[in-house]
Amino acid sequence: MEQPLFLTDNLFLKRIQTEDQPLLFTLMDEVYKTPYRYVWEDGGDWYVNLIYNRHTLRKELSRERTHYFFVEWKERKVGILKYDYPFSPREVDIPNAMKLHRLYLHPDAYGQGIAQELMNYCEREAKEKSLAAIWLECMDCQPQAKRFYEKMGFEKVLAYTLDFERIFPEYREILIMKKDLS
Repeated sequence: MEQPLFLTDNLFLKRIQTEDQPLLFTLMDEVYKTPYRYVWEDGGDWYVNLIYNRHTLRKELSRERTHYFFVEWKERKVGILKYDYPFSPREVDIPNAMKLHRLYLHPDAYGQGIAQELMNYCEREAKEKSLAAIWLECMDCQPQAKRFYEKMGFEKVLAYTLDFERIFPEYREILIMKKDLS
């Protein structure tokens, strides 16, 4: 069994395995839908069912570039962290980069410095792998997330409209944000 990766005394990452899918689904059914429910016609059910089902998890974990973890804080699973490298978006070329694919935390964990610690970890990991940048996608309708990423040194590179019919049209704008590591 793989050992957890300790970031602080109370915060560590535990690699997600295929057999963790029921736990991942239950966690994300609450963690994702709490802050994003208002953007979806169905409250986020379709998205959670699509992204956190057994088939999708198995496919994601089979990719060598994928690194997927539970975030545990004070002996409780409070979210997930997923990053992929090397990975460039289709919409704009960002070579030799890490995609911060998913960073979701339970609202109970907000304001504790956890997200900043996770971002610092990703940056250390990217630099260790000699990557040139980290990029992510952020919903424009999530101003607190956008402010956080800007505070962490990310800048908007491009905006595009997400083609998910179940998202209300006024919430479909996605920002690609990037942080250069040189």
